[in-house]
Amino acid sequence: MIRPIGANIRALTLVIAIAFLATSVGVSYWTLVASADLSSDAFNPRLLATLLDRPRGRFIAADGTELASSVRLADGSLRRRYADRSLAQVIAYASSKYGAAGLEAAYAESLIGRDVADPIGQWRARYLREHPDPGSVQLAIVPSVQRAAAAALAGRRGAVIVVDPRSGAILASVSEPNYDANILVDPAQQDLAWQQVNGNTERPLLDRATQGLYPPGSTFKLVTAAAAIESGWDPRAKVRVDDPYQADPSWGSYHVRSPSQAHGDFDMSLAFQRSENIYFAKAGLFAGAQRLTEYASRFGIGAAPRCELAASRGQIATGTIDRPTLVADTSFGQGELLVSPLQMALVAATIARGGSLPTPHYASAVLDARGDPLRLVEPGAAGQAIRPDTAATIAAALVAAVEAPGAFASGARIPGVHVAGKTGTAEAPSGAPHGWFVGFAPAENATAAVAVIIENAARGGEDAAPVGGAVLRAAIGR
Repeated sequence: MIRPIGANIRALTLVIAIAFLATSVGVSYWTLVASADLSSDAFNPRLLATLLDRPRGRFIAADGTELASSVRLADGSLRRRYADRSLAQVIAYASSKYGAAGLEAAYAESLIGRDVADPIGQWRARYLREHPDPGSVQLAIVPSVQRAAAAALAGRRGAVIVVDPRSGAILASVSEPNYDANILVDPAQQDLAWQQVNGNTERPLLDRATQGLYPPGSTFKLVTAAAAIESGWDPRAKVRVDDPYQADPSWGSYHVRSPSQAHGDFDMSLAFQRSENIYFAKAGLFAGAQRLTEYASRFGIGAAPRCELAASRGQIATGTIDRPTLVADTSFGQGELLVSPLQMALVAATIARGGSLPTPHYASAVLDARGDPLRLVEPGAAGQAIRPDTAATIAAALVAAVEAPGAFASGARIPGVHVAGKTGTAEAPSGAPHGWFVGFAPAENATAAVAVIIENAARGGEDAAPVGGAVLRAAIGR
């Protein structure tokens, strides 16, 4: 049977219409929905092609120091050059073979002159095939603070990160062990270098400052204190501490131990000075599991910080905190808690700025080819986590935790400056405990907040406190 020509035309028209619709949907998806992800994809050929035929923009520090640039070699080829190895996991690398990572990936469009703040330039590049001169990305990194952080950590496995509490700008970020990004972009060395770095069991590609996850130990007591105070706990009241502590016989063999085998009365200030686990276990039990979980979330634990680099979410528990012993354990920083150094720096910064959680960011501005600002990076606060009076009470206790006689965080003292701080010694899956310090300075008007983690530290928080003090000293110019 032969179909009428009209039916054939109608069928053909329908096929064409369906094909056109599918094409339109596809173009709309890639243009409107997926374009941002595609444009910043580390293996986007268009972005990587710029490594071969024209310069890529620079990364510069807060003081104008050049941190990364494209240089032309004797044979006429272009190659990225990185000036500061301690920023390896932050700026990372841009390789024509292995793609881009870190800020090289996050600001890929800006570095080839196609920043989101210049839609006309993007249109001209896309449709007229123009190649604008590359811009630069100015970071908030302060070289003197970065050097101080790297020197204080002294190659020990761990991380240091410094945040300006007023703006959330990241002033320094060090992760050890690190790697030399220059050899990853050298065609003569990159294959062997990639195998060695990627296969290293010490994981130098991991940015421990933003992606490392650790139990916070006693640094979590800042969160417990906030939850307890805003649940009605009186920080001035004396609380009896007797080591070991067990609230109820149903706890079985579980006891909370005092780090100093204490027997006596503690208020919150003294409890911070002596890092008294039993005091904070009682404060956490008073607040309860729900409030403890809520306040951890308010401080950003359990959600990835919103910044240019991929950052870990952390966790307060694998499920719910469903038993009193887990509440007690969590209250002094053990239990099932996991946090990143960035998250703990933000906890300290939140206390420093009156309870408002800052939004972290590495860049301060994107500059055009002439060096003029194309756009500023000013994300603003993430929200009010706790009341200002609660933050002030905790801040005063943290000053005593550094300055009082016998205070556990005394290693962070800076002559003539009030430093607020807290050490932490966190049980590790293997080896010696991890050592923590978090703090800020000057305590009354902080311009820098720091978090330090030293993996398998011989003396736990005692080792981390001097690192924090040295870095804060550099950050405030002392």
